[in-house]
Amino acid sequence: MMKKTKTILIEDDSKKIEDIKEFITKTLSCEIFIIRESYQSGIREILKNEFDLLLLDMSIPTYDKSPLESGGPYEKFGGYKVLREIIRKKRPLKTILITMFDDFGESDLSITLSQIDNSLKEEFPDLYMGSVFYHARENNWQDELRLLIKALNND
Repeated sequence: MMKKTKTILIEDDSKKIEDIKEFITKTLSCEIFIIRESYQSGIREILKNEFDLLLLDMSIPTYDKSPLESGGPYEKFGGYKVLREIIRKKRPLKTILITMFDDFGESDLSITLSQIDNSLKEEFPDLYMGSVFYHARENNWQDELRLLIKALNND
């Protein structure tokens, strides 16, 4: 039995949010599951409340989207900025990256998920647990996420 956790998800894709929420709340023992859809709202929530786990997308809007708002500039590496900010604000939090992209950036300046994973492990060794490649039509990501959370609970 896994210990109950307080988890925050920073993600803006509605299908991915629903899939992750269903998996976390039904499969794993999760006491509290909070969803924030942008860099700003995610940081605000992390500074306001204590969490055990952060599930983080790499590419997120700066602000929450609404029928009248686009969410501002899109942060291709917003997840990285979130990690830097929680370190700066002294709110360290175990983090798992969940993304549906295997490369980021544009053409010659792109970086692969594997490169990002290695970079985050190196820069945030006490926080960063690893990455999960999400695919809406497959369930492999659930097994990967389960293993990472299990490793977190064994710490």
